Amino acid sequence: MNPTSSAGPVAGTPAYWSMLEREADDFSRTRATNTPGNWSDVQRLVMLLRPYGPAGLLDLCTLLVLRAIDRCPTELRDDQGRPDLPKLIKGKSDALTTIDAASSANARLHRGAVTADDLTSAEEQVERINDLEKVVTAALQTRTGHPKARRHVRRALSQQGDGAREATAIFGILSDVMEAVGRKTAHPRA
Repeated sequence: MNPTSSAGPVAGTPAYWSMLEREADDFSRTRATNTPGNWSDVQRLVMLLRPYGPAGLLDLCTLLVLRAIDRCPTELRDDQGRPDLPKLIKGKSDALTTIDAASSANARLHRGAVTADDLTSAEEQVERINDLEKVVTAALQTRTGHPKARRHVRRALSQQGDGAREATAIFGILSDVMEAVGRKTAHPRA
């Protein structure tokens, strides 16, 4: 998608990448300083990137991966010195947690009990998230000094698809990563 309206620069142009670079820097800072549960920065970014569709969100995710690689503190890296996703985000997703969240949401929305279909759906969603966490892990293995680092990261992030669901899930994972990196670098003894 190449928007040409006044909403922003045309995708793929130097102006587009400059905008994404600025947004990635801003997002990296705000994730570290927002109070837990404050996702206003995510909402603003998603609205800004809406004209670019999932591709725009994955382009932003590409830049977030490169920042995570560069800024990740030593204690959150693996033995090879690369960012270690299990150290960066809280545990793996599981169906029980997902069902628990669905039950809570259903109760608040007066929708009734969680069904067997909900459980099957939750298990499928968890499996998909775990697959996408592997994609992010692969992207975090990139050497940022390589001349084609951005291209390599973007290709890695698209391995499991490049639709809206994949893009938003990857963005969610990277939001947690940037929060962990930011909080550790802002408060090194925490």
